[in-house]
Amino acid sequence: MGDASPVSAIERHYTITEICELLNASFERVRQLVMNEPGVVVLLPNAPSKLRTRKMYRIPESVVRRILRRSSN
Repeated sequence: MGDASPVSAIERHYTITEICELLNASFERVRQLVMNEPGVVVLLPNAPSKLRTRKMYRIPESVVRRILRRSSN
């Protein structure tokens, strides 16, 4: 079984674009902040593609709060 708690499954999940608006930061900067953060969900497309594979990040509200708390210090 995964390491996600039942609470994280029902909390709000944000996209990188939504966090960019909250922090007034660039997409690349926010992507770097969340890329290796524990608790972030990374979705990969099902179909294999010869083109670049795009990862979709979904960031739980608890992780967003942790990032905001860390950024404000």
